[in-house]
Amino acid sequence: MPTPTAAKPEAFPALPEPVTKGMSQAEIAQVRRGEYLTAAADCMPCHTAPGAKPFSGGLSFVTPFGTLYSPNITPAKTTGIGKWTPRQFYNALHYGVSPGSSLGVFPKYLYPAMPYTSYAKLTRPDVMAIKAYLDAIPAVHAPHAPNRLGFPFNIRAMLLGWRIMFFSTAPVHYKKDWSPAVRNGAYLAEALGHCSECHSPRNLLFAIKSGDTLAGAQILGEPWYAPNISSSKTYGVGGWSRKDLVDYLHEGGNMNRGSAFGPMQSVVDYSLSQLPRQDVDDLAAYLQTATPPRENPVKKVALAPGELAQGKALYDDNCAACHQADGKGVKDVFPNLAGNDAVTNGPSDNVIGIVLGGMIPWHANGPAMPAFGSMLNDAQIAAIANYVRTAWGNKGVTDADAAKVLGIRASTPPHDIALADADYLDLPPIASAAARRMNCPLLTKDLVSPGHGTMEIMQGVTPATLGNRTRMLVAAIRKAYPDITQKRMAEFLTAAYCPVVAQERGLSLGEKKKAIQRFLSEAASMDTAARKGS
Repeated sequence: MPTPTAAKPEAFPALPEPVTKGMSQAEIAQVRRGEYLTAAADCMPCHTAPGAKPFSGGLSFVTPFGTLYSPNITPAKTTGIGKWTPRQFYNALHYGVSPGSSLGVFPKYLYPAMPYTSYAKLTRPDVMAIKAYLDAIPAVHAPHAPNRLGFPFNIRAMLLGWRIMFFSTAPVHYKKDWSPAVRNGAYLAEALGHCSECHSPRNLLFAIKSGDTLAGAQILGEPWYAPNISSSKTYGVGGWSRKDLVDYLHEGGNMNRGSAFGPMQSVVDYSLSQLPRQDVDDLAAYLQTATPPRENPVKKVALAPGELAQGKALYDDNCAACHQADGKGVKDVFPNLAGNDAVTNGPSDNVIGIVLGGMIPWHANGPAMPAFGSMLNDAQIAAIANYVRTAWGNKGVTDADAAKVLGIRASTPPHDIALADADYLDLPPIASAAARRMNCPLLTKDLVSPGHGTMEIMQGVTPATLGNRTRMLVAAIRKAYPDITQKRMAEFLTAAYCPVVAQERGLSLGEKKKAIQRFLSEAASMDTAARKGS
């Protein structure tokens, strides 16, 4: 195995510098090897909550069973792993077992949100090198946020059966005819980079389907689709040029095949871009030449007459100013949509998610893509997705419809969790699935916010604060539009309050509509009283 040196960080945060004072040359070499391996294993993004210190944990993971929070893996003695022995650390990465017990009898099995199912393929010296690096970084006191799992999934002993059926500690299987570069790429992909964890479909028990590895899959608990990255020339990356694939993985993309976004962007920013380009070339060689080609055609849906024309009109009105009428984008500013595999590979989920929730800047200091979930309805977003996936020679499939868009709206986690991880789709109440089911008004060109934050005044309102919030909202609207009609005022008020009521649990649709009518009546009385008083 080659032992490359980690690349110098440039635009993205570097790993914490280890303290090697007083170490021997052999110990320093092991720590530096561990630093490289930790970057390649993408440990920091998962073990660092936004705004927290590196590796101090607290990042949320939404699963079908509840929410997990990553632990502190700094050498803190009480809240981190500072007291873990080498054997305990190896057991965690190789066997998925941490110190402690469950029900007093069973080992403390780790939930497979931590990809020990891939890390089990790491060599023992590499596991010890990772520990040597983590032991050498600054300790951070950060207690573990308790997981929020429902019964019986909060009982770790329940994992025993799953492990017996699906967990293996077998190392990476190298074929005799593989070159050293492909072997290195296989180790990076299967063990360190754990690519299969996101890019492989799972069975009913959420274990990876061994016969479909890297065929593309929906990421558990998220609206994102991890595309097919097998050697298939039609559905995977086998048909990409080597340079395009390495540019995508190491540089964040180019104007030929598109750019990384969502969870993959953090993988590029904090892991792959920090490795020597040669290592990423080895990874690309493995994916393109040594992985089984997987076929995953997308099922096409029938379109209503004129839907693609509607999609083009909506694209021209909302998207063309940045991505250009021909979909070619602007180099290093706005990604191309024409020829972009991120747009066409697999189903339309990622296109829909980005249109709904926007996207952070493609390059540092560049413009962010605005979110359209508050301004476009489900059918309109589906029409845009179908258009961009098939326009300009794109070979995507028209698989989007209003129901699919609504489902992706519904897949978003609670706001507080979404805020804790930029990878998650975070929608305001007006763009939520609940608001769309109630047909709450969208912020169209004819109904826009009269001032910064005005339409969010009602968010988080309680019965005790409803009166004051309503007065604030009415006053803000009246200040922006002194001569506003009663009908127009009611439209603004409904747009602000309807999404709040829509998300109330325990109320029927009829009760929610009555609550909105009461609110409008009381708000109108407040407005009348305020105008008389002035």
